[in-house]
Amino acid sequence: MEAAKAEKDTSLFKKRKINIRNRGRQKQTNSDNDSSSEDETTVVRKQSRREQNNPMIQSTGRGKSDKVNLSSSSSDEDIVGVKYKSKRTTESSLPSDQGATATLEIDTALDRDAQAIYEKSLQINKELKGKADDKVYRGMNNYTQFFEKKDTAQGNASSGMVRKGPIRAPAHLRATVRWDYQPDICKDYKETGFCGFGDSCKFLHDRTDYKHGWQLEQESVGTRHGDDSSDDNNYEINSDDDQLPFKCFICRNSFVNPIVTKCKHYFCEKCALDNYKKSTRCYICNAQTNGVFNPAKEIIERLKNNDDDDNNDFVHNSDSD
Repeated sequence: MEAAKAEKDTSLFKKRKINIRNRGRQKQTNSDNDSSSEDETTVVRKQSRREQNNPMIQSTGRGKSDKVNLSSSSSDEDIVGVKYKSKRTTESSLPSDQGATATLEIDTALDRDAQAIYEKSLQINKELKGKADDKVYRGMNNYTQFFEKKDTAQGNASSGMVRKGPIRAPAHLRATVRWDYQPDICKDYKETGFCGFGDSCKFLHDRTDYKHGWQLEQESVGTRHGDDSSDDNNYEINSDDDQLPFKCFICRNSFVNPIVTKCKHYFCEKCALDNYKKSTRCYICNAQTNGVFNPAKEIIERLKNNDDDDNNDFVHNSDSD
C-alpha cells in the first residue's frame, strides 16, 4: 500500500532543450532586417495646419511676411493670400460727370425695338420700289408694300413723336429727392393726453410740438435777408395784445411824431434826435441804433383812433346839449 501511494505522489517534468544555433540564427535575421530598414530613405512631410482666426488668441507680428505659394499644385487647404494695392491717384473711380449722362437701359435696344424694325422695312420698300420681284425672302416684316399708308398711326409712325410699339421710358432722367420722415408720435396722446393702448402703444407718447422739414424750409424762405438770427426776439411768442407805451420815456409826455428803434423802443422824434447827438445808442437798453429811426405806425394809428373817439364824444355831447 505504501509503495502504491509513493508512485501516485511522484510527478515527472521534462526539461526543454534549447537549440543555441537556432537562437543565434534568429538574432542574425533580426539584425539584418534592422539594417535593411535603416538603409531605406523615408520622407516625412510636415502637414501645414490652417490658421484659424481666433479673437481670443493674440500674438505679436511676425518679423517677415509669409510667402504663400499660389501655384496650381497647391492643395485646397493651403492659405491663399489676398493683397490690395491702391492706384495712388486722387481721381475718383466714378465717372467725371457723376452719372449725369447715364442712360436707362431697361428697355429694348434702339436697334432692335419695334420702331427700328419698322424703319428698316420702310427702307427696304423704298429700295425695291419699281423693281421686279427678285424672289428673295426678307422676313415677315419686310414684305413689299404696294400701297403707302398715310394719315394713319402706322403710316405716321416714323414722323414726329409718333412711334410704333410701346412708348419708351425717358432715357435721361435725373431727380433730386429729399425724404421728410414724420416721427411716429401717438396722435391720440398728443391731442388729448390719453391713449387707450397705454404702455403697450408702439408710438411715442409726446405732446411737444415739432416742426417738420417743409415747415422749417418755409420759415427759411420767408425770412428776410439780413435779419439777425441771434436776436432773442426771434424766439419770443408774440401775444395778440401788444402793450404799446402811451408816453415818451425821455420827456415823460405824450408822443409827438413817434418813432421806433431797431430794439423796439418808442420815443418822440425830437427826443430821439436830441439823444442821438449825445450818444448813438438807445436811451433805454443802450443798444446800438446806428441812427436808424422808423415811424411808429402802431402808435400813430392808435393816436388817430383816440382823436376820432374824442371828436365823436365831443360831437355827441354837443348834440345832447
